[in-house]
Amino acid sequence: NRLMFESMIFLKIAAILFLFLTLALSIIVVNFFKLQKRGWNFADIAFPLFAFEFYLISDKAYYSSLIPHLTFSLSALAIGLCLFFLLQKRQFNYKRFFKVFWRAGFILTFLMYLALVIAVLTLKN
Repeated sequence: NRLMFESMIFLKIAAILFLFLTLALSIIVVNFFKLQKRGWNFADIAFPLFAFEFYLISDKAYYSSLIPHLTFSLSALAIGLCLFFLLQKRQFNYKRFFKVFWRAGFILTFLMYLALVIAVLTLKN
């Protein structure tokens, strides 16, 4: 029982640290390699990292991973963006779609990870 208590505390600390370290690491990588000259920003690197961390934390905190929820949300985002480009803009550019999807996917994944961190922090030890 004590081991369970210690692992839950470790999980809560790791979830919070991932939040800040992922953002810091992605900003450092973009600045160090001067990726902004190629049109990249920190969100382009942080998006897959947050998705992976979402899987790690949700898999350890709950009976099963919440990654299907993230996948469903990203799929709904992709469909919504397709409809937006086709109905509002009357054209579909794959490059533009992918860039908008990647940045909006970062925001969605970040918010879902933030909600996961809050949920993990409210779990009983």
